[in-house]
Amino acid sequence: MNDTESEAARVRQTIDREVELVMSAVNLVASGGAPSTMVVGLRLTQPVIDIVRPIAAELGVVLEPLWGADEDTADVSVRRAESAR
Repeated sequence: MNDTESEAARVRQTIDREVELVMSAVNLVASGGAPSTMVVGLRLTQPVIDIVRPIAAELGVVLEPLWGADEDTADVSVRRAESAR
């Protein structure tokens, strides 16, 4: 495997792991287990939100990225749509 393939594999693994974390938070909120929660320190926030947001919206859950000062990482607020207003 060359360096480009290796880097692509690392990025894919990171996205997969972060999607799993955010989906767990979405499922927690959608099930009523918590009115809201946070997933913190995501490295690939925008691609993860792009993947998860349509599923979250179907479940009545809103995702809001909270970018850090360096914009290298972000936290994501996960809450029920009715409590996002």
